[in-house]
Amino acid sequence: PLPGTFAVGAYVQISGTEGQGLRLRALPGLNSQPLFLGKDSEAFLVTNGPQQADGHTWWYLTAPYDQTRSGWAVQDYLSVIPSP
Repeated sequence: PLPGTFAVGAYVQISGTEGQGLRLRALPGLNSQPLFLGKDSEAFLVTNGPQQADGHTWWYLTAPYDQTRSGWAVQDYLSVIPSP
């Protein structure tokens, strides 16, 4: 992926939730089942997407340290981690 852009293969972190966290869901969409709550600054690898649902852009994220922490997240609360 190009530096600073959302794309499969980019690393992102949760930001801007003001401590509320971000629900990662089974499917893209606000009515989809939440799987877990990601915390601000938690890093993920983008492994699928984008998908459009409920007026938002969604990306499928997987935690690099725990493959079971995976789910769809809305782009509004993600920021791309610059590559070194």
